Amino acid sequence: MGAGRRSWWPELLLGLVAAGLGLATTRLIAPGLPRETWAGVFAVFAGLVLVGVRRLPWLVLVAECALVLVADATTVTGTDTAQLAAAVALGFVAYRANWPATAAAFALFYSATLVNVVDPGNAVVVTGAQGVLRFITLTGIAAAPVAFGRYLRGVRHGTLVAEERAREAEFRQAVETRAARLAERAGIARDLHDIVAHHIAAIALRAGSARYAVARTGNADEAVLALGELRDTAGHVLDELRELLEVLRDPDAVESAAPQVEPEQLIADAARRVREAGVALRVTVSGALADAPLVVGTTAARVVQEALTNALKHAGPGASVSVEVRSYAGGLVVEVRDSGPVRPRPVLPPSGYGLGGMRERVGLLGGTLSAAATEDGGWLVQARLPIRENA
Repeated sequence: MGAGRRSWWPELLLGLVAAGLGLATTRLIAPGLPRETWAGVFAVFAGLVLVGVRRLPWLVLVAECALVLVADATTVTGTDTAQLAAAVALGFVAYRANWPATAAAFALFYSATLVNVVDPGNAVVVTGAQGVLRFITLTGIAAAPVAFGRYLRGVRHGTLVAEERAREAEFRQAVETRAARLAERAGIARDLHDIVAHHIAAIALRAGSARYAVARTGNADEAVLALGELRDTAGHVLDELRELLEVLRDPDAVESAAPQVEPEQLIADAARRVREAGVALRVTVSGALADAPLVVGTTAARVVQEALTNALKHAGPGASVSVEVRSYAGGLVVEVRDSGPVRPRPVLPPSGYGLGGMRERVGLLGGTLSAAATEDGGWLVQARLPIRENA
């Protein structure tokens, strides 16, 4: 209720200002013209009618045009405020209505204006060469509110179209982001499936070794060693299953993938392809990668793969790239730095989710990934992957 009252203030202010100015003009008349009481009444009334122009522009236009005709018939100076108010109402009609309605409103306003200008016995004002010029000028003045209203309508339409496109772009971005999240979850699911399968096979092998040692050789030391290895492997399986439960909160059907490859082999294969493309590459991988849980190591290898692909795409042959995988307190650090293109290259459009998908994958494991330009014109990709202790 309060908001509705406040929304009337612009029109109310417009009406009061128009009424006040109209009343002032009827009091400040040129010498030789009579001071008419009714002229002031018509001016005040014409201004107050403008209060409803935003909500009822057609009704206000008709009322103002009728007031112009009445004031023209009864006073000498009482039509000015009504004429101006009718032009304002015509502009609102042009802004709100379609072209046929705007044309009808213009015809009404123009007719009232002609009646006001061409008084009985004074038709000479629109005859002859001077009359034609006055007629053209009058037509232009009457069309000005229409042009202004249609212009504002076009601006408003353009703004609405731009807002709608922005909403559509935001929706598409949200859909693409969700698709990237699901794709990375599916990739992690494939990796974890192979990792857990690998560990389960190892558990079965060590359990068989322990059984064989007890049943066939009677060597308790071999059985104890096998059982210790069995316990360690089971702990790794629990870690990987915990990661699986924490990451895959949105299960989705996935297609079968190639067998799991060790992280070191993934990095070696990616390095070989980049070197074959003409990029000078230096790779430094510490032993922390082999000691890390397979899900963390595989993610680190995927980050290296994606960063090398990005470097090959944007830096190109002839560039130099360094890869470093090292440990830090509580996890792994992956850094891939390139020197930038050796010659100007065109800006290529993105071809997938790229580093954005890798950032999602790293984030699902509790890590962070950053990618930014370096001061020497190159590019640095850095990922931090925490290693959670086995509870």
